[in-house]
Amino acid sequence: MNIYLDFDGTVVEHDYPKIGRCNFGCIEVIKKLQDSGHTIILNTMRVEFNNGTLEGALEVINEKYWMMLKKRSDFENFKLQPIFSTTKKLHPWSWNLNQAILGNELYIDDIASGIPLKPCCTILGNMVDWDEVEKQLKEKGIIK
Repeated sequence: MNIYLDFDGTVVEHDYPKIGRCNFGCIEVIKKLQDSGHTIILNTMRVEFNNGTLEGALEVINEKYWMMLKKRSDFENFKLQPIFSTTKKLHPWSWNLNQAILGNELYIDDIASGIPLKPCCTILGNMVDWDEVEKQLKEKGIIK
């Protein structure tokens, strides 16, 4: 399955053009998605601007956060599967795992209608609730 992953409000809190605070739990779930054979594709509005913010987001995901994860003993042998970006932001479907399974595409994006959200820690607003996302992905057999 292709997993289209948003950045701001999903992987990190909103703080564009800067990189917001990490949305805890996201990297572990992304790793489980990769381990289950899914392809992760960064799907962010940052791709629309030629100002270095897309490259910054990819660096955070592909290097910084993965290195933090790799330091944990349960992930010490983890092999990174690089995440690449779309060439333009694709509008996310609503959060419907049955539809995602049928269409072989899933959008994890804070603007996807129905996706589990939680309050941000450092700003007003919401971001993806990775604990609930993980629970639902397990229930549908998308991850182990």
